Amino acid sequence: MTTTRTTPSPQSQPTSSRRRWPIWLFRLTITTAAVLAFDQAVFAGQFLSGSYGALHLHRDTATFTVAALAASVVTATVWRRAGAGPRWPLPASIVLFVLTALQTWLGYQLILAVHIPLGVTIIVLLIALTAAAWRKTR
Repeated sequence: MTTTRTTPSPQSQPTSSRRRWPIWLFRLTITTAAVLAFDQAVFAGQFLSGSYGALHLHRDTATFTVAALAASVVTATVWRRAGAGPRWPLPASIVLFVLTALQTWLGYQLILAVHIPLGVTIIVLLIALTAAAWRKTR
């Protein structure tokens, strides 16, 4: 009795293994945004401690944080469309992008009574979103 072994074609492979790359793009962008947002708090603290050069780092990192969140919106869209991912990352990323853009504007306008608590809120939301992105998916 002889048995022949056939290799599975790409079409017969499970779709989940072929579509894992979008989640990794989303995880990369949202983690980057979370690290940059945390750095924002560090730079603000350094500035308040008398290191005035940290204000420039705080300002420049704001731009990178907004860009990372814009990238997370794009990668959440790709994950949803190409990878058949869940719906929640896209609206969560959009909300965080809008909040961070507002946060940046408030900082430039020196509206610190809103800028500082909103910054804390953004960091907490980014940590929650990053943790959710790194949980096991089906």
